[in-house]
Amino acid sequence: MVDPNGHPPHQKANRLRKACDSCSIRKVKCDESGPPCRACAALDIPCTFERPSRRRGPPNRHAEAIKKRRLESPNNLSPTSPSSPTNAAHALAALSSHPTLSADSIAPIDTIELLINDYFTYIHPLCPFPHEPTFRESFRMREDYHNRMFLALLASMISVLVAAFPRKPRLHLKAQGRQNLFPNHMSLIDRCQQVCYAARGSDWLQREDLNVYDAATSYLLGVSYAYTLRWRQSRRYFAEAMTIVRGIGLDNAKEQYYEQPGTYSREGELAPDFISQEMGKRIFWTTFVSWRSMSQGGATHDELVILPETPSKPYPRLPVEVDDNYIFPTHIAPQPEGLLSTLAGFNANVRVYRSYSALATTELAYGINEVFDWERQSKVLEQGLRNCKQVLLDLPPELTVWPDGEQLNQATHGFYPPPPEYMRAKEAGLQQLLPPEGEISDLERHKTGYEIQKANIYISQLATRSYITERYFSLREIYENMKSQNQDQSSPAIGTAGLDTVLHHEPSPNLDQMETDMQAEKDKIVKDLLHVLGSISQIHMEPNADSFTHKVRQIVSPLLNMPQDRKSSVAQQAEQYLHHFLDILVRLDRNTGASRSPDAPEDEEAELKHWADLRDYQIKFTESGGILALR
Repeated sequence: MVDPNGHPPHQKANRLRKACDSCSIRKVKCDESGPPCRACAALDIPCTFERPSRRRGPPNRHAEAIKKRRLESPNNLSPTSPSSPTNAAHALAALSSHPTLSADSIAPIDTIELLINDYFTYIHPLCPFPHEPTFRESFRMREDYHNRMFLALLASMISVLVAAFPRKPRLHLKAQGRQNLFPNHMSLIDRCQQVCYAARGSDWLQREDLNVYDAATSYLLGVSYAYTLRWRQSRRYFAEAMTIVRGIGLDNAKEQYYEQPGTYSREGELAPDFISQEMGKRIFWTTFVSWRSMSQGGATHDELVILPETPSKPYPRLPVEVDDNYIFPTHIAPQPEGLLSTLAGFNANVRVYRSYSALATTELAYGINEVFDWERQSKVLEQGLRNCKQVLLDLPPELTVWPDGEQLNQATHGFYPPPPEYMRAKEAGLQQLLPPEGEISDLERHKTGYEIQKANIYISQLATRSYITERYFSLREIYENMKSQNQDQSSPAIGTAGLDTVLHHEPSPNLDQMETDMQAEKDKIVKDLLHVLGSISQIHMEPNADSFTHKVRQIVSPLLNMPQDRKSSVAQQAEQYLHHFLDILVRLDRNTGASRSPDAPEDEEAELKHWADLRDYQIKFTESGGILALR
C-alpha cells in the first residue's frame, strides 16, 4: 500500500540485538552479520556474548526489596561460625545449592561496591593485592557470576576489611537502611567466609591452573582469622598461600625480567606475566612479615616456617615501587615523578622485619634461649638493632612521622583532628573522621595510604626494637648465670662460623658499653612509643586492626612487669601513661568475649566511648608536656 501522496509506508525499524562483548566494552556499533561481527573479524578476536545484561535506570525498588528479604531470611545463609567441620559442611551445602552464587550472596551489590572501594583505600596499602585495575574490570564485568575463584577472592577481601575496619561497613549499612542485615561485624565476616568456601569448592586444590589470586585468597582468609583471634586456622591459610606461591614459582628470585629505572619489557614468554610476578612477590613478603610478627609475639607455628635465605635459594626481590595503574602484563611503566608509590611504605615495613635476619636464623637453628657464643650473639643483636633503626632514617618525607628536632604539628600532619572538630565528630558518631562517599580523590587516597602505613611502620619498628633489646637482656642474664656457676657455653658446632659471614667483619663489641646502650635504648623505646600513641589518629589506627594493639602489648608488657627497682627513671615516669593507653586499647579490642559471637549485637556506644577516652587521653598527655616531660 501507498499513502495518498504516493510514498511507501514508513516501516518501524527493528532494534538490533545486544552488542557483542568486545564492541560493548569499546563502545562501538556492532552489526548483525555474525558472530563473528565485522569488527571482531577485522581484529581477529573472539566474538562472544557472555556479558550479563544490566538494567538501565534507577534501581528497581521491588527487586531490591525481594533481595533484602532473601538476605534477611533465616533459611538463607546461617551466620553461625564455619570454623567447625559440621557448620562448614552445612554452609557449603546450602550455598552450593543456591541457584546464583555471586557477590549478592554476601550483601546487596551497591553495598559490595562501597566495600570494594574501602578495601583498596584502607587495606590495600598493607596487603597490596590483588592488582586493582584488573580486579575492578573483572568486577565491572560481573565475573562473580561465572568465575567462582574470583568470587572467592572478593569474599576474602571483604572479610578482611570488615575484620580490620568494622566501623566503615557499619556506616554504609546504616546509610542504606540495611543495618539489620547483620547483628554485628562477626556475622558479616562469617558470611564472607562461607561464600568463599562454597565458591572454592572442596576440591579446588586439585586444580592444575592455580594462580597468584588463589594464593591471595588464602592469605586474606588467614588475615581474617588472625584479626578474629583464630590463630590456628590463620597459620594454616598463611602456609597454604606460601605453598601456592612456591608451587607456581613466584618466589624464585632469579625470575626477574627488568632493571630499574625506565620502562621494563618481558623477554621470557613461558614466565609469569609482570602482574603475576609482582603480586606473587607482594604475597610472599606480606606472609613473611606476618610470620616474623607472630614469632615476636611468642607464637609457635609448625604449620608455617620460612627458612633463612641462602646463596642458592635467596628470597625474591622486594616488589617494584610502582602503583598498580602502571603495571601491565607485558611491561611496567615508570611511577609518575613526584608521586610516591604506596609500595614504598610496604617495602619499608618489610625491611623492618628483615633487619634482624641473623638473629632469627640463630634462634631457628639453636633455640631462642640458647647461649652458645656470647660474643658472636652480642654482635648479632647489635647489628639487628642498628639495621632496624636505620629503616626509619631512610624513609621518604611522605612516610616520616616527625622530623628530628621538630614538634609534631597534629593539624597539618593529619594525625588527629583539632579538639573542636573531634567533639563534633564525637557527637555524630565519629562519622566526620571519614571522608564523604565519592569525594576522595586519588591524591587523598594516597595520603590516607601513607598515614595508615606510617602507623604500621612505626609500631612494627618499635616492636622489633623492643624484641631485640629484650632478647639481649634475657640472653645476658643466662650468660651471667652460666658464668657464676662456672658452666661452659653450649657447643656452637660448625654452623656458628657462618655467622661471621653475616656479620661482615663487625668489630668485637665492648660488652659493658653495649649494656649501657641497650638500657638507653629501652628508655628511647618508651619515649617513641608514647609519641606515637599520643599522635596517631583513629582512622589511621583502625585499618591496622588488633595487630596494632598486640604490638603495643608486646612493647609495654616487659616494661610494666619489670621489678620496680630495675626500672629506669624514664620507665617509672611513663608507667602511668603506658597503663592508661594500654587499658584503653585493650577495651577497644573488638574480638573478645561476646563480640566474637555472630549473634551478639554490636555495642556501638561502648566502642564510641573507648575511642573518645583514647582521644581525651591523647590531649591530656600532650597538654602535660608529652615526652618532653620525661627526664
